[in-house]
Amino acid sequence: MTTYKASSSYSNYEAVIAAVMVLGIGIILAITLETLWIKVMTVFIALGIVVVIILYQRQKTFTIIFSEDEIRIKYPYLRTIIQVPYSDVFQIEFISVYRSPDRNRMKFKIANKIKTLRFMVVAQSDQYIEFIKWLKSKNDKIDLKVFPSDHILNHKIQEVYGFKYRKILKKTL
Repeated sequence: MTTYKASSSYSNYEAVIAAVMVLGIGIILAITLETLWIKVMTVFIALGIVVVIILYQRQKTFTIIFSEDEIRIKYPYLRTIIQVPYSDVFQIEFISVYRSPDRNRMKFKIANKIKTLRFMVVAQSDQYIEFIKWLKSKNDKIDLKVFPSDHILNHKIQEVYGFKYRKILKKTL
């Protein structure tokens, strides 16, 4: 039984860095200001922003599991599990940006709404091609994308699915 697993936990580190930066700016402002009530307000505002960052991050952290029959998205802090059938997934994109970990973006329909999730890449290089083949066996209509388009993975997908695996829209004037 083949299962693939990924998570969005990479964004936890970004949230921690943002929270530390906000606290640092708040503390520096509090030290440089002279009036006591402005110092207190600056610290409270900085702490309020940190609380908002933490609450937002708790809503966005999830683990995604690609099992044999469906996709399960688990939100550990919300104690919620969303089950998505493979027939509702219509796009998966591989994103590789300089000095950042590789990510996947998946678009799917749930309750007549289109939802997009970004998460760490499920597998690297040849294992990712295996994952794409496995995913295409579950739903043949999934649109594949690779960003940037000159990434080596784009060439590997073309070797498997041919040069027309993705739709190219011709724009005319």
